[in-house]
Amino acid sequence: MTLADKILEFKLVFVTGLESLTEKIATKIFHYPQNLGMPIAPSYDVREQTMIDYVSKLPNHNTMFPPAAAPVTLSQVIFGNFPEMSKIDRIFYEHQSDGFYNFYVPNYKNIFFLPDWLSQWLQIQFNISIDTTPLEIIQQSVFLGLVGFFFLVDFRMKMYWFLTINPYTRPWIYIISLTDWIQDVMTGLSPVMLGLDLTPSIVLGLTGKLADSLNHLVFTMPFLPSEGQPGKMVIDDQVKDVILFRYLPSLWYTHPIPNNLREFWYTERLDILNFMKKNYSHLDIPFLPDQILKDISQNSQLTKPLADNLTHISDLSTNLLCHMSV
Repeated sequence: MTLADKILEFKLVFVTGLESLTEKIATKIFHYPQNLGMPIAPSYDVREQTMIDYVSKLPNHNTMFPPAAAPVTLSQVIFGNFPEMSKIDRIFYEHQSDGFYNFYVPNYKNIFFLPDWLSQWLQIQFNISIDTTPLEIIQQSVFLGLVGFFFLVDFRMKMYWFLTINPYTRPWIYIISLTDWIQDVMTGLSPVMLGLDLTPSIVLGLTGKLADSLNHLVFTMPFLPSEGQPGKMVIDDQVKDVILFRYLPSLWYTHPIPNNLREFWYTERLDILNFMKKNYSHLDIPFLPDQILKDISQNSQLTKPLADNLTHISDLSTNLLCHMSV
C-alpha cells in the first residue's frame, strides 16, 4: 500500500468519524431528525411585506450637515449665526369628532420617535404633556454641542498639515485637550491606511450622523409613538403621506391627566372640558381639576339627588326650631 492510499484511508476514517459524531450530537442534543432546524426561507407575512412596500415608497427628509450658513443681520455676517435644525414640525388641528389635541407629521423613511417606554416615562415623571419645549431645548442643545465638537475635530485635523504649529503649546493645547481624548479611546480600533490614521475621519462621520439624526426625531406627547396611524392628507393642493395622532391619548386613560391641563380646561376652555365629558365620560376619567374634585368629595351631599338629602333637610329644620325655641 502506497503512502497516497494510506492518506486516503485516513481521510475516509476521519470523515466517517466526524459524520458519526455530528449525527450523535444532533440526535441527543438537538433531537434530530424530529427537529429539522431553521427553515430555509422565512414564512411570508403579507402584512409585514405590505408595510415594507409602503415605507419604501416614502420620501426622505433631506437635511444638510453641517447646516448651511444663513446670516440675516450684519453681526451674523461677521461672526456667523447659530446652526439651525431642520426639524419635522407637528401640525395641530381641532375637529368636532377627533377632538382638540390632534396633530399630524409628514411621514418620511428616516423619521423616528422615542420608544414607547421612554416617552411614557418622560410624560409621567416630568409632567410633559402638550408642551414639549423642555425636550426641544435639550434636543437643540445636544445638536449645537455636536456641531461645535464637529468643528473642533475638523480644526484639529487641519492642524496636521501645518508643521510649523506645535499643538502642545498654548493656545493650541486647549483645542487638542477637547478632541484628542476620543482619539485615545479609539486607538487600535480604527484602521490606518498608507500611514494615515483614520480616527478623526471616523469621528467626524459618526458625529455628523448623530447630530443629523436629531433633525428626524419627533416628540409625540401627549400620545405614545405607537398610537400614530399612517394616512394621507391634502397639503398645499398635494396628497401627502402623514402620521396621524388623534382622539384620546392612551396615557390619559391609564394615568391621571395632568392637573394643570385640567385647570386650564375648567377656567379657560370649557368647550374642551365639555367635549371630554360628552365623549369619554363612560371611561370614568376625572376631567375636573384636583381641587374641584376634592371639594366635591368633602361636600358629597351636594352631588347626591334631592331624595337622598331629605333626611339631612329634616335634621336641619329640627335643629333650627330648637335654636329658635331657646
